[in-house]
Amino acid sequence: MILDNLRAFDALTLAELEAVLDEHTRKPVPVNEYTAFSWSASRHNLFARCKRQYYLNYYAPRRVRDRGNHPAIGAMWWLKQAVPLKVWIGAVVHDVAREAVLAYWEGAALDVDEAVERALRTFNAGVRASRRGARFEGRWVVLQEHIYPPDDQRADWEGAEGTLEEMVEVLFDSDAYEAILGLPPDAILEIDEPFQYMVFDETRVFAIPDVLLREDDVYHIIDWKTGDVGRREIRMQAGIYALYTHLKYGVTENDIVVSIADLAGGGMSVQPPGGLPSLDETAAFVRQSMADMHALIENEQYHTAAIAKYPMADDLTLCQSCNFRRACWRHEGTG
Repeated sequence: MILDNLRAFDALTLAELEAVLDEHTRKPVPVNEYTAFSWSASRHNLFARCKRQYYLNYYAPRRVRDRGNHPAIGAMWWLKQAVPLKVWIGAVVHDVAREAVLAYWEGAALDVDEAVERALRTFNAGVRASRRGARFEGRWVVLQEHIYPPDDQRADWEGAEGTLEEMVEVLFDSDAYEAILGLPPDAILEIDEPFQYMVFDETRVFAIPDVLLREDDVYHIIDWKTGDVGRREIRMQAGIYALYTHLKYGVTENDIVVSIADLAGGGMSVQPPGGLPSLDETAAFVRQSMADMHALIENEQYHTAAIAKYPMADDLTLCQSCNFRRACWRHEGTG
């Protein structure tokens, strides 16, 4: 099913695809909650990484269900869903973490063996759904390994389950989880609330702390990480969580703590790399990032974008892990 949709690219040249996308993303259609401009740390990271990937992710697949769309618009939507195997593993770990904390908040307990069993069941069901191009538990799971043969060949399918099982076990032994269990359930204020945002400078800014706790007057944010905790973008992501907490709960930055739970490194809680930025630094960062994005928008009223303003990255190594490489004709020779 997925590959059938992607065959829309086979009938086009790169220039023809760019023309199709440009016409689609410059069409003056009134915005709604799905197409109005918004901001998030992940959106900024993509903008900084590759302008073309940013454009393909946030503009090309919009209004995918509109009648009369070129089949390439549907193909772009499928590419937007695609994630590598390691990201699917991380998503499953986050699901388990949410279930475990929610169970404690509700006065129950989730056994680690049961959690591992659930995680493996979810993981494998998602892999099967990706192969079939089918929805799984209300969401689409599309693995890049099922789209790009080189990715499939490099993937450690045999070790994936072991990696997942180990991370779930580390989660239950982690400093962060023990800290949660050391507090009364009513100290838990938020648990990975979906589609949560704050309004900052009249713009929706999406910020979803994995866990937000309150102990006395201190607000403690926990961010589960299944990858490298030394990545520099984690620092500002932590700042966004702190800004969200400040705006929603009216607390000062001195009363906000952010812990990074390193589930790939034994479960220790570490500080954001470089330390937690101040609220002023974070606010200035968000404003500058939004200004840079707005500078490329063609028409603010309709939030339209011209593909020419979003060039491909010159660094081809970035393309090796990009879900949109097929739409840039960089799916061959970048591995």
